[in-house]
Amino acid sequence: MNNLSEILILSVNTIFDQVNMFLSSLSDVAAVSAAGSGVTIAFAVGALAVIPEGVLAAVRRWHGSIDDQFANIDNVVTLIEEHQPAWVLPGTLLADLTANRDELQTLINKCRSTAGSAADRTLRNSLLKSTVGLCLLQVRVWAYSEFTAGVMTADDVHLLGFLLPGESGGHRDRTEATDITAEVKVTVVNEDFIRVVIDQSAGENAGQVTHGWPTGVRNAVIVITAADGTTEVYRQMTTRLHNDIQMPAGSHGKQFIIKASFLKHINDEPRFGNEPTFSMPLTTEDLAATLDRQHHEEFEAQIRETERLRQEADRLHAEMEAKK
Repeated sequence: MNNLSEILILSVNTIFDQVNMFLSSLSDVAAVSAAGSGVTIAFAVGALAVIPEGVLAAVRRWHGSIDDQFANIDNVVTLIEEHQPAWVLPGTLLADLTANRDELQTLINKCRSTAGSAADRTLRNSLLKSTVGLCLLQVRVWAYSEFTAGVMTADDVHLLGFLLPGESGGHRDRTEATDITAEVKVTVVNEDFIRVVIDQSAGENAGQVTHGWPTGVRNAVIVITAADGTTEVYRQMTTRLHNDIQMPAGSHGKQFIIKASFLKHINDEPRFGNEPTFSMPLTTEDLAATLDRQHHEEFEAQIRETERLRQEADRLHAEMEAKK
């Protein structure tokens, strides 16, 4: 997959994260509309009082390890293929999911071998995130529509790894915001991408870091500012502890500050922890452009100096002519 494809994949991840968090937060919902499709899907509130643990485990796998998420993607593709022609996904969605599933399998296997590179891991993570986004957005809304039309049952929706709006795996009352401070670690992958890892701060765990999400927390916000500490260049909600981020255009050769905060609810006031700095490298093209610009500036300076000397010579010549 070329660089343009990687950029497109990462750019749509923002939309998938935001819509996924919205759909995941639905509670006591009477209806949900498929944006742009003109379809309104109605549900009975509290469609199922008790959700089997197996269903809840499948739902949680969408936010689990790479293997967990891939297993859910493979399950979605396999189930839909098995139920052809009764289950019909719109457009090329099934073909896209199948192609992504197959490419992911290849990348996951490659990244587990010595042949896997940092670029392969970045591509794997980006493709995984975008494919999970397709499942949690387009496939889930399609499943809700099929359920409303009577084509699918609640069990079918659960088999795909989704809960119906109004269903919940536990207590849904709003709780207090988390007081766990996040510690952010950043690694520069290349001149365009960084890898960000969010963890619980050691200070919040008596010197022993507890990896993973704090209890009851499934969201975090990542903020990147310029070196001045005030000019914000990136802000994004995420449901992942490990994030691959494409830096905005014009970042090469500049220094930035990054910080993160855990959020129990997406509208909580962020409590940021450490704020490490990092620098984006220059590419050979950047260096060549800088050298070319320097040469151009020196050449223009020489032209200006030559013109100044010519004017001075003309002035002196005029003065000498005037004294004759």
